[in-house]
Amino acid sequence: MIWTYRVFRDNQGRYSIREVFYNRESRTLIDYSKVPVAVVGSSVEELIQMVQWFKEAFDLPVLSLEEVDAEMANQPVQQQRDRSRNISLKQVIAELTTETEGSIGNQ
Repeated sequence: MIWTYRVFRDNQGRYSIREVFYNRESRTLIDYSKVPVAVVGSSVEELIQMVQWFKEAFDLPVLSLEEVDAEMANQPVQQQRDRSRNISLKQVIAELTTETEGSIGNQ
């Protein structure tokens, strides 16, 4: 999967920037963030990078929320984003902690 930022227009004529996720092989849109993104970062450099990515979104055609939703609804199920393997942040931290402890014990 690959992602980028895109400019969206809703049915009330409002514009927003959202994350968009594409199938790497077919380049078809498989999902997008339901909530517009905000410029937030842990450093000035991160903010600069995000603003640059946002600026790049304006070089691409504006997407219609309604048209994208209709397109996604017509996609075969296998192309839609698979959320069945999602795990919680707590699970990720637990797995990373276990891996780190295991590698320390093997030194």
